[in-house]
Amino acid sequence: MSGCGPAVNTPGGIKTLAPKQIEKKLQGSWLVYKVGTREASEKQLEPLQDTLTRLRNRFELTALTIGPHTLLLEDSLGRQQKRTWQLLPPDMIGMQEEEPVWEIVSLSDSILTLSLRVDHKKKRADVLMACYRVDANRYGGMDLGHATMNRWRPLPQHPETTAQIAARVVSLLRYDAVYLQALNNSNSDYFDTRKFHLPFSYYNGGISLKPFDPASSFAALFYSTEDAKTAYSLLKEYLDTRPYPREKNYMLGYAGFMKNLAEVIELNVRS
Repeated sequence: MSGCGPAVNTPGGIKTLAPKQIEKKLQGSWLVYKVGTREASEKQLEPLQDTLTRLRNRFELTALTIGPHTLLLEDSLGRQQKRTWQLLPPDMIGMQEEEPVWEIVSLSDSILTLSLRVDHKKKRADVLMACYRVDANRYGGMDLGHATMNRWRPLPQHPETTAQIAARVVSLLRYDAVYLQALNNSNSDYFDTRKFHLPFSYYNGGISLKPFDPASSFAALFYSTEDAKTAYSLLKEYLDTRPYPREKNYMLGYAGFMKNLAEVIELNVRS
């Protein structure tokens, strides 16, 4: 894989699998850790660079949940979009809502690689999307598609109690913790703070709380500015309750910090 992303291996042939086996193996929680192209020169890719950059910004470091014929994609801001998919034997995925068809380049127990053909003025490139399986067994029994991990997503329709707000914050902290652990396990070499809604500043060996911003993506998760302030006050109150985890890898340090903070808030704010 090259062009707009580093090279990665794409193990896991599907030629020996029947269509039903492929459909079953596709299902689960995935994290898109690299977006790039098949081998091509810079000169060949230059006319397509804007399109390749747009696709990379759209998909790289986003979560993907595949169920039986239903697929949940994240946009660049973390909002989920539902799609209906079907397997087009032997190795293509079509979506009811969109015209592009994805080719399954490889499918193993841990890695899924998809390819999308991009054309522009007689120039052509194959965009590759490498996905890492988020196995719930490795993350406390919950993957990124688990309902408990996504309680923060639905926008509330009325003011919430402190306990309800706390549950929303805890869900977000735990989601981001598993996301970071999975991203580290995928061997991705970076993460994008724009993918996170938490009002944190990230350092090498620590996290701090930003000033409250009523126009932030964090505040937008709550019914009102007042509810968002309540959520922020919970983070502020319990931020330093436990020591920052000693981890050599900064992503695992952030993940451990978020997991600990979620536990502290949950223990101290009861329904």
